[in-house]
Amino acid sequence: MANGNRMQRVDAEIQKCMANLISRMDDTEISSSMVSIMKVETYADFSLTKIYISAFGGIEKKTAIVKKLNENKKTFRYELAHHLRMRTVPDVLFVVDDVTERAEKVLKLFEKIEAEENINNKGDTDAE
Repeated sequence: MANGNRMQRVDAEIQKCMANLISRMDDTEISSSMVSIMKVETYADFSLTKIYISAFGGIEKKTAIVKKLNENKKTFRYELAHHLRMRTVPDVLFVVDDVTERAEKVLKLFEKIEAEENINNKGDTDAE
């Protein structure tokens, strides 16, 4: 379990550092989109860390922001190496966090099912 706690601390430190670095980027598209780091997952061997990004706007805008961040991932890894006290610094991969979009789809499906049930229940009471 100590290893799990260590990974959580590493992920939290990477998230804090990356949030600071992204907020200082000199890019109008990124600074105007309120970019948020939703989750950080670092592999157990510290070879890679996935950083899940969310931002205001559609999926196209989020994808464009993640593309720009991935274009600068060498710079981010360099900065991480200076902020983290680790023997090996993981490679960085930015990923679009689409949890909110998936949650909206699920909610719409539930609403559709509920509406269909209401129609079916109303039809059953009219038949009696």
